[in-house]
Amino acid sequence: MKLFLICCFTLLMSFGAAASQSLTLKIAGYDYPPLYYLNDVDEIEGELVDVFRRMCEQQRVGCKFSAISAARTYKQLEDGHIDILITGKIPRFNECCVVSDWSYSWVGGIYSREQVSTPIDSLLLKGRSLVIPLGFELPYLVFKDLKSLEQANSVRVIEARTARLTLKMFGKGRGDFVWSSSETEPLLREYSDNKNTPYFFYPLKTIPVVAWINRTNPNYESIVNGFNRAYAELVEANVITSNGLVAQ
Repeated sequence: MKLFLICCFTLLMSFGAAASQSLTLKIAGYDYPPLYYLNDVDEIEGELVDVFRRMCEQQRVGCKFSAISAARTYKQLEDGHIDILITGKIPRFNECCVVSDWSYSWVGGIYSREQVSTPIDSLLLKGRSLVIPLGFELPYLVFKDLKSLEQANSVRVIEARTARLTLKMFGKGRGDFVWSSSETEPLLREYSDNKNTPYFFYPLKTIPVVAWINRTNPNYESIVNGFNRAYAELVEANVITSNGLVAQ
């Protein structure tokens, strides 16, 4: 009898390990270099991708990454087509999803081609144009009356399909301001028609980037626990640093 129980226990453990190894999670993020993006050979890479690859390897689970526009990733998450979305901690996803322990502090703001001496608020945008990635909600959370100003034709909001395209458009002279972050400045300069153009970044909002785990996945609690455990182990091993990125 004792031998039978040991065999059953071993079989169950083997089954659990096999299930863990065969599990593939769909992880999405919007195309936002250098943090998370589709490279020139259609592979997903970036500093946030490196973090999640490590956490997936730590758990021995497969992870399939995709990078598309913010609007499409948001819809895919809410429709239950992806398991995890890497994005800012905004109220929109509180009902559908839960977050894991990992986070990365992202500072959003605007770039201008000229120094701004007045307060950075909606008044600055009046009579001007702002380039933003399609589906980004954070500019509307920072500039609370941006939607009404846009509807009144007091501000022109130019939406580009991806964050990369916003930088290309702004680099080629479109828009008075572009919504972005300090990480993107090298890429903005690369896309600029005039390499000597000065760009001034004004940080406006710090928000944690988190992993939203979809409750539509019947195993979402196990997924959350698995990522929390992997994150804690990698922090303990100094693989992931206090800023949430992989140690260099």
